Amino acid sequence: MNKNEVWRAVLDRMQGKISRMEFHTWFKKVKIAEISGGAVLLACPTEMNKNWLQSKYSSVILSNLQAVMPEIEKLYLKVDLSLSDAEPDPVVAEVFQTPKNPRKLPNKPEAKIDNGLTTRITQKRFSLSNFVVGDGNQFAFAAFEAVLQTTIDPKLPPKYNPLFIYGGVGLGKTHLLQGLANDAREKNPDLKIIYTTSERFMNEIINAIRNRKADELRKKYRRVDLFVLDDVQFFEGKDKTQEELFNTFNDLFEFKKQVVFSADRPPSELVGISDRLRSRMGWGLQVDVQMPNFETRVAIIREKAQERGLLLSPDVQEFIATNVRTNLREIENILNQISAELDINKISPTPQSVGKILRRLNPEREISVSADGKTLSLARSTDDVITIVSDYFQIPATSLLGDSRKKEIVYPRQIAWLLCKDILNMSYEAIGADFGGKNHTTIMHGIKKIKKLKRTDSTTARHIHALKKDLGAK
Repeated sequence: MNKNEVWRAVLDRMQGKISRMEFHTWFKKVKIAEISGGAVLLACPTEMNKNWLQSKYSSVILSNLQAVMPEIEKLYLKVDLSLSDAEPDPVVAEVFQTPKNPRKLPNKPEAKIDNGLTTRITQKRFSLSNFVVGDGNQFAFAAFEAVLQTTIDPKLPPKYNPLFIYGGVGLGKTHLLQGLANDAREKNPDLKIIYTTSERFMNEIINAIRNRKADELRKKYRRVDLFVLDDVQFFEGKDKTQEELFNTFNDLFEFKKQVVFSADRPPSELVGISDRLRSRMGWGLQVDVQMPNFETRVAIIREKAQERGLLLSPDVQEFIATNVRTNLREIENILNQISAELDINKISPTPQSVGKILRRLNPEREISVSADGKTLSLARSTDDVITIVSDYFQIPATSLLGDSRKKEIVYPRQIAWLLCKDILNMSYEAIGADFGGKNHTTIMHGIKKIKKLKRTDSTTARHIHALKKDLGAK
C-alpha cells in the first residue's frame, strides 16, 4: 500500500473511535508525509493541529497504524502550512461523511404536539422515576410528583400553581422540569404540553411581532395544559417579553392550567422583572434545590455510569463524588471523558486517571482523595508514580525500572525517585528496591541532582510542579 492508502485504512479503523466533528476538526487535512524505517511522519496544516494530535491522539493513531502495518514502531508529526489551503482527500472524507438523513438534534425545537402547536424537545432520559433524591432536593421532588398527579388527571385542580423551582447551575432543575413534561406526556398522551426555554420564548415573541403574528403566538401558548418555562431570570429588562408572559400566565391560571417556572434565584430576587410578574410567580409554591450530600452524589454517579454502560469501582465513584462539590453537570463531563478514554485509549478508570481528567477540566482544582478532604495525594504506591511519570514523559514504564544510561531515561527516572521520596515518604533503600534493586546511594545521588536542577532550571521545576499536580499533591 502507498502512504495515502495506509492513511485511509487507519482512518477507516478509527471510524468508531472518533466522531465526525473530531475528524473534521483535527484529521480532515492531515496526511502521511513519509513512511521510513519503522516510523511514520504525519503532516499537519497548523501548529495547533500538530500539538493537539500529539497530546490527545498520538497513541490511538500509532496503535491503528500498527494494525495496518505491524512493522511501524514510531510516530512523528510536523507542520506543513501548504495543507491549510489544500483540498482534503475526498476518499478520506467519505469515511466520516454526514449521513443523508441526519438524526434530529435533541435540542432542536421540532416536536409537534397538536395542530400548530410545537414544543422544544425534551430528552427522554429525564424522568421523575430516575431522579436521585437526597437531602438537598427531597422537597422539590415531592412537589413535582404532586404536580404530576394533578396534571395528568383533568378532574383535579392544580395543587401548586405556579410551581417555581430555583437553585444554582447544574443541581438538577432541568432534570425535574423535563422529567415532569415527559412523565405527564407518557401518562396522559392527550395533554397539550409545552416545555421551552426563556431564550426560545423571547425569540418567538420577537419573530411574532416582526411578522405580525402576535395573535397566533398567544393562541399557541394559551391553550396548553402544562406550560414549563426554564430560566426566567433571563427576562430581566425585557419588558415586552414580560408583558406577554404576564398575560399568558393570567389566562392559563384562570382556566386552571398548570404553570412551572425555573430560575437561578427566587422571584423576590429577580431584579429587572416587573413587580406584578414577580408577584404572580410567587403565588404558588417556591422550592429550591441544593447541592446533594456525599452519599447522594455517589448514588447519582452510579446511576449515570450505568446509563452509559460504565463499570466504576467504588473507590472511583467515591473519588468523583468527593471532588464534585458545586455542580452536578461536572459529573456528566467526567463520565464522558472516562468513556472516551476507554473507547480511544483503552484506559480503565482509576482514581489516578480520573484525577488527571479533573485537572484538565479545572487546572486550579485542589484534588482530595477522601471525603473529609484531608488526604491530598493520588499516589499511593511506587507504581502510581511510575505510571504518571512514564505517561508524562511518553516513555515506557519499564524504562524507568531498567538500567539505561540514556539522558532521556535517566532524567525522568530520577524525577520519579524524587516524587517517591517527597510524596510517598519512602526511604532511599525502599525506592531502590522498587526500582529494580538499585543501591540506596545511587537513589540518594539522583535525588540530590534533581533537587539542585529544580532550583536552577525552570524547566525541571515546571516538570515537577506539573507531575505533583497530576498526582494530586501540593
